[in-house]
Amino acid sequence: MRALVVLIVPLLLVSGCIGVTDYYGDTLEPKSLDEFELVDENNERLNLSDIDAEVIMVGFIHTSCGEECDGLTASMRQVYELLSTQEQERVSLLSITTDPWHDDSSRLYHYMLNNSVEWPHLTVNNINSELGMIESVWASFGTAVNISANESQSMARCSIHLMDYTVNHTIHVILIDEDRTTRVQWLYSNWDSEEVASDIRRLSSE
Repeated sequence: MRALVVLIVPLLLVSGCIGVTDYYGDTLEPKSLDEFELVDENNERLNLSDIDAEVIMVGFIHTSCGEECDGLTASMRQVYELLSTQEQERVSLLSITTDPWHDDSSRLYHYMLNNSVEWPHLTVNNINSELGMIESVWASFGTAVNISANESQSMARCSIHLMDYTVNHTIHVILIDEDRTTRVQWLYSNWDSEEVASDIRRLSSE
């Protein structure tokens, strides 16, 4: 059967990269993030302003993604472990699902257990009323999300969870500074944990 592909978020932060950089990752044109509030793996509300850190490493995954998302999660953990205790105190990690139709708080909780990580994993509580909010979060980080489904099925976005569908998205991490400004992008395809850790140290020292 032919697949119908719906582009949920077309914006890519890659296009905002600037040429000369002191970072190993892709230096982004600084962009201030709007406040957002999602729910974590315990179904508790978490606002961006609740996070007290000089640098936040934000990754985008979903629980059915498989090897690449599990690899990104493991790589984020590895970067954190490369930092000294003092450096870790200045850094927070955050993961945001790209499949809120499927990934509720419970699924994210078990995903964290299976991947032996403890940082917050975020989704929405009500897909019907909050889909637009998480879509705006994806867009603000430049995360493209593509949904593929059978052409004969309804593609109403709030009903995607009722279908047989596949999610493809930008598998990346964005580093944001204490002013909640996007600064550096790391695509999983280019990942080097030592260099990501170096970028975090540099960003924290600014």
